[in-house]
Amino acid sequence: MVDDVIAVNVDDLEDAVLLVSDPDNPGEAWVCPDTGAVHVRSELVDEVRAPLPDDIDTSDRYIPVPHMRQLALGLELVFDFADAALPDEAGDVRGMFKRAGGYGEFSALVEERGLGERWHAFREAQTRAVLGAWCAEHGLELAQQGLPH
Repeated sequence: MVDDVIAVNVDDLEDAVLLVSDPDNPGEAWVCPDTGAVHVRSELVDEVRAPLPDDIDTSDRYIPVPHMRQLALGLELVFDFADAALPDEAGDVRGMFKRAGGYGEFSALVEERGLGERWHAFREAQTRAVLGAWCAEHGLELAQQGLPH
């Protein structure tokens, strides 16, 4: 008999990656390999409603959720989109991020070119593919449709 692969809620995992990547309110997050539950510690999360397991700080069985940079979901994603959708302006897009406000400039350019929906679809598809690969590396499966919380 083949063991069932544990599924991780895609929305919970994506939220956890954003939480640990937030420079203003960084937190910690882990995935339980036995249940697929995503556990977070942050000032933004009420631990009364979402209590952490008692052994979260002492057990090495929980898998730390990585920062988006570790998953190449930061600038790499923007640059990949620029290369594909804005090839004539890809160099300009890279230059935007060498100064403050780069993401705002990029967002304005995407909207100006009528590529907002395409960007959001690209970002979502790439994010889910990367999160799915991360789950597979850890013997987990990404539930493409969000599971009940």
